[in-house]
Amino acid sequence: MPGTGSYIGGSASADYFYTAPELLSQLPDNTANLIVAKDIRDSVWTLWNRIDDVQLLASQSASASSFYMNATPVPIAVGGIAAGVSFSTPRTMQQMFDQLLYPYIPPSCSLSGGNTREFGSGTVISLTWGVTKGSNLITTIIVNGFGSVPPPTGYNQSGNVMGPYNATQNVTTTFNMSVSDGTSTPGASTTVYWSNRRYWGTSTSFAALISNQILALGGITVAAGIGAIGSEFASTMPKNLNGINGAGNYLVFAWPTSFGTPAFVVNNLPNTAFTKVNNAYAFTNQFGYITNYDVWMSNTQYNSPVALFQIN
Repeated sequence: MPGTGSYIGGSASADYFYTAPELLSQLPDNTANLIVAKDIRDSVWTLWNRIDDVQLLASQSASASSFYMNATPVPIAVGGIAAGVSFSTPRTMQQMFDQLLYPYIPPSCSLSGGNTREFGSGTVISLTWGVTKGSNLITTIIVNGFGSVPPPTGYNQSGNVMGPYNATQNVTTTFNMSVSDGTSTPGASTTVYWSNRRYWGTSTSFAALISNQILALGGITVAAGIGAIGSEFASTMPKNLNGINGAGNYLVFAWPTSFGTPAFVVNNLPNTAFTKVNNAYAFTNQFGYITNYDVWMSNTQYNSPVALFQIN
């Protein structure tokens, strides 16, 4: 049935219809020129009134979908939304999708400069740091208790700082740094370790050695890739010297007494033909640091390369 009519221009009325089928059933075919002016007015009047309804429905639909609320905690993590989060306060759809698709990323940092040093050596250390921005601008950079130089820019940044950074003499020392964006504060560290050296080389005579002779050990020819140096930092005694060649001399090995008694293996077979020529000898290293050392020497001269040589 037609709806409320209205006078248009004060001369003629028009009715609107509630449904399109009603309108079409009342609108004649024009095969015999049956459409009159009122039929056109009815169509226009119906469309005019129904536009208000369409706008209202569109507005209600937009209002219902523009915000999201749910007080029930999220059961599992989804994208950037953590498990247990609830949405008691309205969130716009933009906020929801941003949180879902762009999770918070904390800043990160790195710190280097730590190394292994020989007992008695210098303590000054240069710290190299770097920070990487995450989701938020970086607000604070702390290096070993001091603010960074230069101050934070908010973005990726790096620097190198000399003293007052000093490692404690002969004591393992760890340096720390942190970076913050106001939400999280991750950290990084670097450590200075202290170690003795173990020495190896040859001797023309079978006899105990003094400090200067131990420091001078070297010259053993070993297979390519192993290296011919006669000392290196070590906290234990294991060492492979494949292809070792004594060149007609006695083989000599020295390390701190605290390392214990070694086991020599030659070509995969245990070998006991070595003698301790120095026992708990007060060895003075290149920095004047004194440590008790044992020195072991082969009982015979080695005249040709040994394919596999191990000290365990």
